Amino acid sequence: MERAHTLYSPALRYFVAVAEYGSIREAARQLNIASSAVNRQILSLEEEFGVQVFERVGRGLRISEAGELLLEHARTVLSDFEAVSEQLDDLRGIKQGIVRIASVESVADAVLPDLTQSFHESYPGITLEVTITSSEKVSRMISSAEAHIGFTFNPPDHDSLREMVGWELKVGAVVAPEHPLARKDRCTFQDCLKYPLALPAGNLSLARIIDVPLSKLKSKPKSFIKANSLRFMRSMARKSDYVTFQTILGIEAERKAGLLAHIELVDRDIPCDRLVVLTNATRQLSQAPSIFARHAEKALRDYISLN
Repeated sequence: MERAHTLYSPALRYFVAVAEYGSIREAARQLNIASSAVNRQILSLEEEFGVQVFERVGRGLRISEAGELLLEHARTVLSDFEAVSEQLDDLRGIKQGIVRIASVESVADAVLPDLTQSFHESYPGITLEVTITSSEKVSRMISSAEAHIGFTFNPPDHDSLREMVGWELKVGAVVAPEHPLARKDRCTFQDCLKYPLALPAGNLSLARIIDVPLSKLKSKPKSFIKANSLRFMRSMARKSDYVTFQTILGIEAERKAGLLAHIELVDRDIPCDRLVVLTNATRQLSQAPSIFARHAEKALRDYISLN
């Protein structure tokens, strides 16, 4: 974003930073400038438009309705400039640039470390910025052009989203190796109800899948917890008699080390979890993101075929 200094007012860039980090102090720290300079530009912006772009709440800031409108425009302007800048680099044949990646936790755990390392070995001049977040937020970041490449599950059908490639992954029961279910090759959801459950919270794509059999129960499971972290749910299964539900993605290391077992669920009404590589359908990827996307597709194909 450094080249944007040449064409755009600091107020626009500082405003976006404050909106993203939630405070003037943190935005100033990230921008490596004085808090007073950021505050001065925000006040100048509000004076120019005659509206408050932030509401002061205690020690923090909350973006106002007017600020939301301005933020959408500012992100589009800065993103468009970055895309043009990358295209100019392409013309010069420079192997550099930035790739912004948004990923769900399971892909970040299982694939991204090896993927980013191998990519940097081939393209050391390209910077990767990785955000780990929920499946819904990944789709929003791609749609709003905050990220170039997204790794997520079951994205919404939207005109701004393009699926580069996808895989249907079966959901199974995950338990400790000494758990009674671990002696089975296959089981039903009903089998799992004999034990306490670690269930995915609503912001995880798995929640919508597990809600299918849950909605058919006459009463709630006797003992369960809900969590928004796959890692936490695996930890519960590993250290107790809890049963959780996940795809094979992200648990391979623990399974091969004998720390977890993954048992196939045979219920026909439990759909697969669809892993997708997303890009923005309204924008053409420049050189660096395009190279990374091809690299990522191959890495995921290799990982899934081996597991």
